[in-house]
Amino acid sequence: MLRTHLPFALLLVAGVAGGACGSSGGSGAAPSKTATTAADAGAAANKTPFAFEPDPPAVYVAKVKNLLVGLPPTDDEVKAVEADPMHLATLIDGWMGLPQYTSKMLRFFELAFQQTQVGIADFSDQVSPRTADINATTGPLFVQNASESFARTVLALVAQGAPLTQAATTSQFMMTPALMEFYAFLDAWQVDDAGKVTDRLAKTYQGVGLTLEAAKGPIPIGETLDPTSANYMHWYDPDVGTAPRLVAEGCTQDPIVYPGESDALHYILVGAVPGLKGSTCTVYGGTAAAPQLTTDDYSTWKMVTVRTPAAGESPTRFFDLATLRTATELVLSVPRIGFFSTPAFFANWQTNTSNQARVTTNQALIVALGAQVDGTDSTIPSTTPGLDATHASQAACVGCHRTLDPTRSIVASTYSWDYHNQAEAEYAGQQGLFAFQNVVKPVTSIADFAATLATHPLFAQAWAQKLCYYANSSPCQPTDPEFQRIVGLFTSSGFQWSTLVREIFASPITTNAAATSTRSDEGKIIAVSRRDHLCAALDARLGFADLCGLDATTPDGAKTTIPEIVSGLPSDGYGRGAVAPVLPNQPTLFYRAATENICEAAAALVIDVPMAKQVAGVKQWSSAQSDAAVADFVQTVMGLTPSDPRSAPAVQLLGGHFKAAMQSGASATAALQSTFVAACLAPSAVSIGM
Repeated sequence: MLRTHLPFALLLVAGVAGGACGSSGGSGAAPSKTATTAADAGAAANKTPFAFEPDPPAVYVAKVKNLLVGLPPTDDEVKAVEADPMHLATLIDGWMGLPQYTSKMLRFFELAFQQTQVGIADFSDQVSPRTADINATTGPLFVQNASESFARTVLALVAQGAPLTQAATTSQFMMTPALMEFYAFLDAWQVDDAGKVTDRLAKTYQGVGLTLEAAKGPIPIGETLDPTSANYMHWYDPDVGTAPRLVAEGCTQDPIVYPGESDALHYILVGAVPGLKGSTCTVYGGTAAAPQLTTDDYSTWKMVTVRTPAAGESPTRFFDLATLRTATELVLSVPRIGFFSTPAFFANWQTNTSNQARVTTNQALIVALGAQVDGTDSTIPSTTPGLDATHASQAACVGCHRTLDPTRSIVASTYSWDYHNQAEAEYAGQQGLFAFQNVVKPVTSIADFAATLATHPLFAQAWAQKLCYYANSSPCQPTDPEFQRIVGLFTSSGFQWSTLVREIFASPITTNAAATSTRSDEGKIIAVSRRDHLCAALDARLGFADLCGLDATTPDGAKTTIPEIVSGLPSDGYGRGAVAPVLPNQPTLFYRAATENICEAAAALVIDVPMAKQVAGVKQWSSAQSDAAVADFVQTVMGLTPSDPRSAPAVQLLGGHFKAAMQSGASATAALQSTFVAACLAPSAVSIGM
């Protein structure tokens, strides 16, 4: 492709006309505030407020629509808001009904509930001393399932009209059959505080071996699970006796018989060949053809109710895949309530004999209430169950331990350090006392802890603030009357998520259409379009299913180098003990180089693509119709509507770019691809709020 630098005039057209940068105190991106120290607070009290310049509808309608669905605004939408600014709320209601909104909120909730930033190794504590999955085919699918599960749960709940507070108390979870298998396996494979394993399968099926074989061909799962069948507990795996690694190690026996143990059977289900104890034949990860769990088992989502066993009832059998594929209920002995009890949350916040669930509890407070135990809380607990006497005797530690230890006591009395049932008498009978931010309340179960989070006065403000960060890459000022108005409406609506989204995104806090104390204090943040926003916009505007390869179940990204590039892009995140999200906003040279390479790869997929290689639904432009293509680049890629005063100059500049490239000897295809890249790199395309 012809490499050219983006014309400076195009930067001006895309970034300055219409007052897009005026209120930020300068052009380009400004860093967000992710932490405030006492010195910062003192400086903030004396600083000069930012000068205010309102943004026009052409700017803020584009910002809001891009954030919610990744799409550019239409001329009709902008004109409707110009005629009546209140119409933006109506547009937002409509955008919330689009499938792209669901995709955007899925990622938001994954991050907000801290269910992501995990890999397969992070689940190892819960399956100690094993690994959750060692098959290279199913491992990524499992991690994606675990990361998405709770976000999908919340989306389903709020779609049914449930309050957002139910995210803390729900015993229903969106799951795939593969994820149901993992939950049930964890229930059968109990690990105590000392790392000792109690295997329910080994106890229940004493004397029953697990036979893994290939030579006799596939075995119907009905026969495998039928105690009267000759194939009872016989599992088919085509890798047995033929996989190169097994052959090389001399482990080619067929069949292989294992003791009836949960870890071996779980590995068989994901397609691994377990190691033989007392043998040199170590575990083999397996191929794509080996898993008992099918690709549908990782992509079929349903709402599943989790409950504890009734008297005399056995927990769900994790290996009964036929039942799991139709069941909408899991019977488990380990309590699963709310966002903080999921395998993904536990994988994020592993604990140990020293920390004793403090990190788990603190992160749960951060997620639900937007505040952490940091020693500044003046709440005085009436009693201090679980107080660490050693640390509490130290002046520097007592402030935190006085509130954190009683609060985490109920978590420690429920879950072992590997997040199974707590069996240690020292902790199992311990009562808890929730003592945090002016709420002191006895809690006798993990369900009590969940309910206290859901009813805490900080819940509404915390989630409004999370959405502020998402919308503006900076916080809202808690004392801002506009922010307080939004929090009040969210609360009075019964914590309806759609109400909060509508109010935040239609508010001048987000649109910058009118002055607010938040904008006066923070200025206007122009942030780079971080990975999730950029990839969502490329998919929505160009018609791809997953151009960036972020979804392990879709093939789009595998066709290009884009997945390798996006892995290095700045992205939203969170950190241990941090209330504010991690939001990289600066347009670094690395970001500029990465986006240029992404845009170039995308250009090759949408410009003059032969009919045989075109993908249904993906935008296509022809260099034989360059004028029409350029106009579409401006509206679709850059997000500038025809009535926007920046549109005509942008069309002129891109048209000139195409002609200059042709005159320099480039082919028509290369020239239009280069023009697409120029549009793709325009500030309105790779930034938020311009």
